[in-house]
Amino acid sequence: MYNVNDVLMGGNRIKNIFSHQDEQWHAKYIRPVKNIYSLTRVQDFELGVDMTLNLFLDKVRERFVSTGQPCEMSDYISFFAWDSMSQITFSKNLGLLEAGRDPGKMLETASKSLDYFASICQIPQLDMWLDKNPVCRVGPPGFGWTVQFSLEQYSKRAREGKPEQHEYSDFIDKYLEAKEKNPEVVDDNTILMYMIANVTAGSDTTASTMCAAVYYVLRNPAVYNRLREELRAANLTMPAQWKEIRDLPYLNAVMRESMRINPGVGLMVERIVPKGGFTLPDGRFIPEDTIVGMNPWVINRNTAVFGPEPDSFIPERWLQANDESDEAYQARSSRMKSTDFTFGAGPRICLGKNISLLESYKFVATVFATLDMKLKNPERDWKIINSWFVRQENMPVVITERTT
Repeated sequence: MYNVNDVLMGGNRIKNIFSHQDEQWHAKYIRPVKNIYSLTRVQDFELGVDMTLNLFLDKVRERFVSTGQPCEMSDYISFFAWDSMSQITFSKNLGLLEAGRDPGKMLETASKSLDYFASICQIPQLDMWLDKNPVCRVGPPGFGWTVQFSLEQYSKRAREGKPEQHEYSDFIDKYLEAKEKNPEVVDDNTILMYMIANVTAGSDTTASTMCAAVYYVLRNPAVYNRLREELRAANLTMPAQWKEIRDLPYLNAVMRESMRINPGVGLMVERIVPKGGFTLPDGRFIPEDTIVGMNPWVINRNTAVFGPEPDSFIPERWLQANDESDEAYQARSSRMKSTDFTFGAGPRICLGKNISLLESYKFVATVFATLDMKLKNPERDWKIINSWFVRQENMPVVITERTT
């Protein structure tokens, strides 16, 4: 299935960090940049997220708060996620929030590409007749704009250096440092691979998490009120800073529950059983070369781990119950955290996990502390689309300024 994500150039397959199945290759190219994505280091990009958050608030106030018109929040959260990732990668956003739409059809192209991948990765032989057809490529829409935009920004940085008004180190800066320290591994093509992965893989899934948090909080008045009380009692800086919100218990419970009930990946994460086969903990033997896998939407609904009502949004499941001992809570909490498959697990765990957490926590804290919101049609369900990555539609929200 992963081969479907390859790109065919000049008759050669070009693999990337996601599609390459060789563990040694993967470890080799992740190692020079792995530290950049640690929770400590991703805070270097917080100012870039703040810039995009301020732009989001400005445009929402201008277009919806002042007019009383409902905001299609799924669109604006996607605009924020893509602009934010571009801002911290290149120190330049994609102009989506500014335009209030998708003028270059970048998001539309991304969605169509995911629709293709979700279907064809289940029947990968078809990819040889469609995307990888050597005579006439049939589809899907390509990510040429991502390659072009990344090349332009990288070439400009190489030509002109860091701008004087550059207030924070972006990912290009970090990748250039990695190139200087690891020239035997990191060259210009490797940096381009890193940049493309950042934008294409780091936006949709984070947008999905933020949409889920906003939607489920607005669907549950008790959760909405409790979250607002915690945020407003914290006297946060605006936009909310990571150091101020990382230890807020109810915000953390809301975000963990949002990711549990709505993980960004909606299909099976496949693996191939290695030579010699594998014996499961229950004694069953799986022969070598068998394709196995786990689906985060299934794993995250294990009642033996997460408790009853697995399809319900209950942030309190992440908090200590009144009649629960400290030891029992710590054991239960540790088991839930270690079972949660939102970002995958092991050496292939999502590289951008900490960026996604930083961005989504800041967004939810800032928006709910600053604005008052309600669903325009609370009786109607949103629409969830599973295209391997999960995206949402139909989230019209009425927004007003915060009241005392």
